[in-house]
Amino acid sequence: ENFQYLDMGIFVHILSGRTRMIKADLHTHTNLSDGYYSVKDLIDQGKRMGLDYMAITDHDTTAGLITAMTYGKRVGLKIIPGVEFSTRNYKTGRAVHILCYYPGDLFAFQDFLDKTLEIRIEMKLKTARLLEKDFSVQVEDFLKASRDSESLYNPHLMLPFFEMGYTDTLIGDFFKEHASSKSSRYFTIPYPDVYEALDLIDRYGGVPVIAHPGEYDSLEITEQLASEGRIKGIEYNHPRNTEHDKKEILRIAQAYDLFLTGGTDYHGPYTKTVHPLGSYLCPEYGLKKLLTYARP
Repeated sequence: ENFQYLDMGIFVHILSGRTRMIKADLHTHTNLSDGYYSVKDLIDQGKRMGLDYMAITDHDTTAGLITAMTYGKRVGLKIIPGVEFSTRNYKTGRAVHILCYYPGDLFAFQDFLDKTLEIRIEMKLKTARLLEKDFSVQVEDFLKASRDSESLYNPHLMLPFFEMGYTDTLIGDFFKEHASSKSSRYFTIPYPDVYEALDLIDRYGGVPVIAHPGEYDSLEITEQLASEGRIKGIEYNHPRNTEHDKKEILRIAQAYDLFLTGGTDYHGPYTKTVHPLGSYLCPEYGLKKLLTYARP
C-alpha cells in the first residue's frame, strides 16, 4: 500500500490499480451560528457531495451536535462533533480560533461558551442601533435575521440590507464600510484568552486544533502552543491559508508531531468568497489520527 500526496492534502491509496479517497470536510457552520443551512440540510448536502466524514463546528455553540450525530447516522454520513472557539491572544491582540473536536462535557463547554454568545449579541446590537440611525432598517430586522441562531453574527447584520437592495453581497464592500472591524460602527468583542479556552478543553476533554492560522497572522502563537504541548493539530487545508502559511504549518507540525486537518469553513452563501462543501478536505492520515480520539 503506497501513498501519494496531492496538493489538496488528500492521501490517496493506490490499491490494485484503483484509486480511493476518503473525503472528510472538518470545518462547517450551520444556521445555529453564522451559517446558512440548518444542521439537517447541511448533512444532506454533505451526503450529496459524497463526503465520508463531516464535522459540525459552529462558532461558540454545541447546540446542533446531538441532532447532527443522530441525523448523520440516519442518512449514513459519519459526523465528527466539534465547536469553534473564538479566542484572543492578548499579548498581540490578534484573534485565535480553536477547533475542538470530540468536546467532552457539552454542558460545561456551553456554560463557558454562553458568555461569548451573550457578549457577541451585546456588541452586535450596538452596531445594529447605529445602523438603524443611518438607514431605513430597525433592530428587529437584524434580530429576525438571526432568529435560528444562538447569537447575532455579521451575516445577520447584512441580511436586511441584502433584502432591501443596498448590497448584492452579504460580506462584501458594504459590510466592510458599515459594520466590519474597519468601520466606526464596530465594537470589539472581548473574547476569552486562548489559554483560558485550552484550559477548559484540557479539563473536560476534547481535541484542540488551531483553525486557519494564516488568516489572523497567528502562526507565532500556534508554534508557541505546539511547543507547550497545548494543541494536537493544525488546520492545513483551508481557503484562507496561503502557500506560505501551508509551508509554515507543515514545518510546525513536523517539529512538534502534530497532525494536519482541513475543511472548507463552509457557511453557504453567508461568506465573502463562496466555496462548495468539500472543496477543502482533511489529509487522510490526519483524519485517522483524529478518529483515534473518538469515544466509543
